[in-house]
Amino acid sequence: MFDLVQGFRSGLPMAGMEDAIGITGSLLVVFSIPIVAILTHHQRKMAELMHRGQPQQVVDPMVQQQLASMQAQIADMRSMMQEHIINNDRTSQASSVEQRLNS
Repeated sequence: MFDLVQGFRSGLPMAGMEDAIGITGSLLVVFSIPIVAILTHHQRKMAELMHRGQPQQVVDPMVQQQLASMQAQIADMRSMMQEHIINNDRTSQASSVEQRLNS
């Protein structure tokens, strides 16, 4: 059986402080590279998610004018549809009231 204390006394080579610093430095480098890669990948993905939610700025004035025109047309169509629905409801209610009175 090997006695550690006797091994130390017999002069077995032991690692010095320079070797410990070198080993520690290489371990830090080996383990920090994947960590840095993971963090930068995560940061890039988060930046993409944040920028994806923001609307793109339209610079071309022609495109802005066409967009405003289309929005105005949509608003006009909505108001026409609402008027049409209201008129249909009025005529159907009036005819149903007339039918009830005539029965």
